[in-house]
Amino acid sequence: MKLNPRDQQIFSAVMSLYCNGEGQPVASTRIAKQKGMAVCSATVRNAMARLEKEGLLYSPHTSAGRVPTNAGFDYWLTEFFSLPEIATYWQPQQAQLVELAHGLSQRYKVCCCVGLPQVSSQLVFRVEVLDFDGSDWLILLIDRAGQSHNICISKPEDASDSVRYQFATWLNTVFSQQTLMEGLYRMQAMANTAPRNCHDSLTQWTRQLSQKLGSDNSIVVGENYLYKQVDCQTSLNIGVSFLNFVEDKLAFRNGLSVLNTEQLPFTDCDELMVISLPYFNNLEYQSRFCVICPKSAQIEAIIQEFELIGSSTT
Repeated sequence: MKLNPRDQQIFSAVMSLYCNGEGQPVASTRIAKQKGMAVCSATVRNAMARLEKEGLLYSPHTSAGRVPTNAGFDYWLTEFFSLPEIATYWQPQQAQLVELAHGLSQRYKVCCCVGLPQVSSQLVFRVEVLDFDGSDWLILLIDRAGQSHNICISKPEDASDSVRYQFATWLNTVFSQQTLMEGLYRMQAMANTAPRNCHDSLTQWTRQLSQKLGSDNSIVVGENYLYKQVDCQTSLNIGVSFLNFVEDKLAFRNGLSVLNTEQLPFTDCDELMVISLPYFNNLEYQSRFCVICPKSAQIEAIIQEFELIGSSTT
């Protein structure tokens, strides 16, 4: 599709005015009053009629102004933004992911769903075993930065402090300077070297650790904004399963991507889109950062936020 420069300018103005957080139909008089628009309302109306004929805009009812169609959003995002070039091979820390999710959610009243780094690939610096309660020990798997993964395991029959200290010493031998996943393999391979009083429970503990460390992890921030702004009859399933869906849709795509309404799993909600960015660790894919928002959200400003991410990590 090829638009003439004037229609391009008017279409861009419609998109900017519609995607302002309110999503009201855009009238020709409002376009004509925009700074830099040296055209009258009649000229704008004619351009809008052509854009409607191209399937990029529509009028929800007579004299209501124009609203972008799904095709209009697709055209705008493809022609006006170089999405695949934004924040390629973004490599944030977990704290950055969480901070950005909260920041975007609060600034733009959107929902953020973020897959957290897979814990199984993180390096262990030391292990501590604490007496948690009457039935469990608490294992702390601590990395060099002091971050820890805390996992409860069932106590053995002899749960004296002496046995606990012996088991902690053995775990440090097994896990020290290893990834969490490699530590689990070593627990199985070195089982015969574990303290004798722990042998009976070792298989169970290894399974408990494996289930915890291998579980998918995500955070969802600002989900309440969606229910306030969008008419959805059922609750939206946003979390790990949603991230898996997005990963399948956007497999092998780097940089920023957008999933429009018809590409989403929300069958009874036609007002949403998803802005998604993959992130990496040592150039290895980790997970995705997704912004789920109404199509009337401040799309340009959100994209600019991700552009700043890209410029700060190159």
